[in-house]
Amino acid sequence: MGSRVGFADRATRILPAVPLRGPVRFRTLVFRYLVAAFVLLAMVVILNPQQPNAAAPGSAPWDYQHEQVKVEGRGLLNGYSRAMVGATAWLTKASIERQRDLFRINLFDFLVGSGTARAVGDFRAANAQGLEAATKVAVLGLVLYGALLRPARRICVVAVLLLLVLTVALTRPYGMVEAAARPSVQIPNLMLGVVEHLAPDGGVRGDASTAGPTQRRLLTQYWNSFVANPLSRIQTGTPVLVSAPPGKKLGILAGLRKNVSAVNDWALGHHGPERAFIATSALGYVLPFAIVLGMLAMVAACAQTMLFVLCLAGLFALPFAAAGRRQRGALIRYWLLPLLAAAGVLALASVLSFAVMRTADAVHALDEYVGVLLAGSTVPVLVAVLLGRRFARRWRNGRPGPSPIPGS
Repeated sequence: MGSRVGFADRATRILPAVPLRGPVRFRTLVFRYLVAAFVLLAMVVILNPQQPNAAAPGSAPWDYQHEQVKVEGRGLLNGYSRAMVGATAWLTKASIERQRDLFRINLFDFLVGSGTARAVGDFRAANAQGLEAATKVAVLGLVLYGALLRPARRICVVAVLLLLVLTVALTRPYGMVEAAARPSVQIPNLMLGVVEHLAPDGGVRGDASTAGPTQRRLLTQYWNSFVANPLSRIQTGTPVLVSAPPGKKLGILAGLRKNVSAVNDWALGHHGPERAFIATSALGYVLPFAIVLGMLAMVAACAQTMLFVLCLAGLFALPFAAAGRRQRGALIRYWLLPLLAAAGVLALASVLSFAVMRTADAVHALDEYVGVLLAGSTVPVLVAVLLGRRFARRWRNGRPGPSPIPGS
């Protein structure tokens, strides 16, 4: 008896109980979907590096694309200012381009969807007779299967729906791809219209139909705040060139240099320290906003890819909803809820992009005030800073210490 107990104890020690794993949490599932979308999009970009600006709809050049970022002058400080202004313009332009791509195209659809639909269409045209015969054979096989074996009605319904979806996918590939890509572009534009209704910024209030002009106004303000304004102050000492058309700025600058000697001094680079400070402050202001906008654009692109893939997969997954309650539950958990989550992530990233651009415009006011203060000379500001530090040090040294405790 004792040996049996010992054997049971040894077996218990050798085979410990393994805890059962529960279902994956929804947040973890959505995160995995987004990571998979990021990997898929990265692979597509590496293997098919097309430029969306070349053939994407709505790619007409805006005013900022005609801006000529030039800083004249010799010397180390002027060279430094030239490099800083060039970096500022590059970061700002990159942020604007990513935002424009987000509102006009689905990057994954642009790189893969159209080409895949074209390949399916060519395959259908080249094998039309064979595909028609295969469809007839499949329909006949389903009829015989249902008449002879008499399976459950749900199985027949799923088989018929899958055959119908496959037929539509082969005969209407362009329509399916366009329908799958449309929500990922409409959601950011819809959010833009909502933001414009809640917080209008002059002009006509936007909606889904006027989202293009609204976005153009926001991005133009963003460019003017961080590139056109500091560039004008570097060239003239004032923001007089900000509102001028990009094609006429050089002519206006040439006229100002002939008539105003102070403007000519700025254009020639006689205010090197002031120029260096303005260029440095412009880069310092735009850098965090450019990084945040780039991250939001990356998240939005991943959400667009996830939404596109789930919309296409839904055409083949929805027929299984007729199979039973268990299949419907899995469909809701692994397709419908992640689809809604991708739409929510895309909407949130779009709204946060608008908030960042509005915040950038607000920060520009501080940049402008500092630029006006330093337009004449940096000496008064340096003197004020030194005097402030000196008075603060005296005030800290002159404060009375803690009073002694009675009886100590």
